Amino acid sequence: MRRSRLLAAATSGVLLLGVLPAASSAAAAAPARTTPSGDSVTLITGDRVVTHGKAVSVQPGTGRAKVRFLSQTIQTHRYVIPSDALPLLKAGRLDKQLFDVTELLVPV
Repeated sequence: MRRSRLLAAATSGVLLLGVLPAASSAAAAAPARTTPSGDSVTLITGDRVVTHGKAVSVQPGTGRAKVRFLSQTIQTHRYVIPSDALPLLKAGRLDKQLFDVTELLVPV
């Protein structure tokens, strides 16, 4: 049920974020950490997500400057999904947990 809600919202274009200029490859490979402006995590796609309270910004990975990002909150979890991952999520080839920024920021 949650999966179908995420996909329905994603395909209807709930919110596509503008992107910041691409980060250097060293920054794109950085692990989750706290920055002066918030917490950050690098997605499996190489895109870096920085949280600013309830807002997020995205620094696309190398070669991904034209990718757009869907930001969605379901219950207490924030998902940031690159547009090129949406078809793979819809087809069941990717797990949406890969883009659950809330979980990715939790220290292990």
